[in-house]
Amino acid sequence: MVKQDNLLAKGAEASVFRGSFLQKPIVLKHRLPKSYRLPIIDQAIRSQRLRAEARIMTMAWRNRVRVPVLLGIDIDKQTLLIEEIKGKILFSLMSSKSVTELKSIFEDIGKQVGLLHKNDIIHGDLTVFNIIIINNKTSWLIDFGLGQISMEIEKKAEDLLTFYSTLKAISSEYQALFEKFQLGYLQLYEKGKKTFEHMKKIQSRARYIARKDRLE
Repeated sequence: MVKQDNLLAKGAEASVFRGSFLQKPIVLKHRLPKSYRLPIIDQAIRSQRLRAEARIMTMAWRNRVRVPVLLGIDIDKQTLLIEEIKGKILFSLMSSKSVTELKSIFEDIGKQVGLLHKNDIIHGDLTVFNIIIINNKTSWLIDFGLGQISMEIEKKAEDLLTFYSTLKAISSEYQALFEKFQLGYLQLYEKGKKTFEHMKKIQSRARYIARKDRLE
């Protein structure tokens, strides 16, 4: 029997609750309805995205990426039943750790993301808020609500750029930490160098567009 307890987080797309299943702690993720869509269309879209997220999580787990185990899916309630990972969100951990400690953590994160991309899995929202750290060293990737399966280097580069941008926004040591992330990534993904090169191309395009807007 599934029991739902307190609310952990609420975003634009979903609400996340702590709960239990067969007396084991779990997380329940409910996809939220959109009032601006016709109910029948809204139900179809949410069901499609729920199934997609479940498929991506399962594929990542099968390829030995550290992700929570998907325990069940309830299409009628638009809910995923997910293993609860006991740890700290990367963002909340960073202020209490030295740069040396964080470098080791970021190298491990890079390995997990490299393994993800090696298997053509795109996270879609790779930020310091969607990574859980256990025992101050082991990284787990969570929240694949915007994920997809793609071989496109553009999609993989966008994952990296999203992570780089959020890291830059919160840490003065972002360059050193991202270098360790890159080191781990390249250890697990032999084609990863091209992904980083493409990330720089996306950055250059963005800077060019920004300059052009200012000039006009």
